[in-house]
Amino acid sequence: MKLAPILSSVLFSLTFGTFSSLADPPKVIIDTDFNTIGDDGQVAVMAAQLFAQGKIDLLGFTIPSGNQWRDQEVADCLKAVERLGIERRVRVYVGAQYPLLHDYKAYLYEELLFGNATHYVGAYSKPQPGPDQLVPPPDGFASHTRPARQDAVDFIIETIHRNPNEVTILAIGPLTNLALAMREDPTIIPLIKQIVIMGGQMYAPGNAYNDAGEFNWWFDPEAAQVVLRANVPRLIIPLDVTNTVILPQAVYDQIVSRSPPTIITQLYKQGVTPGDFIYDTIAFASFYDPSLDVDTRTLYVDMPTTFDKNYGKSAVFTSDPYPSIHLLTPSKVVFHIDNSRFFSLYTDLFLRPVPVRFNHDRDPDEDDWGDRD
Repeated sequence: MKLAPILSSVLFSLTFGTFSSLADPPKVIIDTDFNTIGDDGQVAVMAAQLFAQGKIDLLGFTIPSGNQWRDQEVADCLKAVERLGIERRVRVYVGAQYPLLHDYKAYLYEELLFGNATHYVGAYSKPQPGPDQLVPPPDGFASHTRPARQDAVDFIIETIHRNPNEVTILAIGPLTNLALAMREDPTIIPLIKQIVIMGGQMYAPGNAYNDAGEFNWWFDPEAAQVVLRANVPRLIIPLDVTNTVILPQAVYDQIVSRSPPTIITQLYKQGVTPGDFIYDTIAFASFYDPSLDVDTRTLYVDMPTTFDKNYGKSAVFTSDPYPSIHLLTPSKVVFHIDNSRFFSLYTDLFLRPVPVRFNHDRDPDEDDWGDRD
């Protein structure tokens, strides 16, 4: 038996297989209404660690208003990519300042008609700040990182065309940027691999304004309608599942007691509380490891946009309510995940070194590198 050729073939197969798995991780754009260490900021930590490991290909962050006004979110995200050590590989793209219709004046009108807010309203808790009113993150503004020249909508469109049927959009904020991209260039719709959405509520109560709707979809219902009616694969992570995944004391204690601490565990200790809902991290985990989803159902989900007390509340059907016109296409909706395995992943990623340690290299897109005008 000639062992040398066989051994050589085995080594080649192993090497090539390893290279292929590292060279082709799933591509993802994270569309996020960013904050430093809330659930959006936590997603950035998790994504950066897996990107450094070569498990995902993090193409960029696109920012719409939502939790905060857009410019504050951009400032926080720029600092985050610096803090994590990914600023030369992952860009921050400035997206929509305002929803399609539900702007700040529309919100004030909503209050006039239906009463003051009894729940979370994100950016609308105060008027839009001026450029000199931005608040620095706890460890200061970004020192050398600026937004990409290209805006978020054009980046989404161009990236989908460059990578047809390969890019997942992880939409963990209001869907404004994605809806604008679909309207500007509808030819991207069949080229999107999938959209993983943290948003909506199927049968659970809402968590925004008057508790009718979920915050991300209430903030821009018209954008949610555009995305929900697009013929594209969708995985929805609604309040029905996120309400069942609450940060345990033991997980919190393990993260904040890391020795030596990292800047991430220090921020975590300052800004996170046991018992918090960590909505967006569940959507990210479902994208990264679909086997975590233990109860997934196929439903038809829509967003009515009548301006009434139920504005922003999603509508759910078990079968196509308009079969003759194909207004809706089915969505996969997650109702339960494996909490134990999720928190094992979550804890592991938060305990890793910061800045992240790369075991691969990806050159930045030099055509888009530099300061935004």
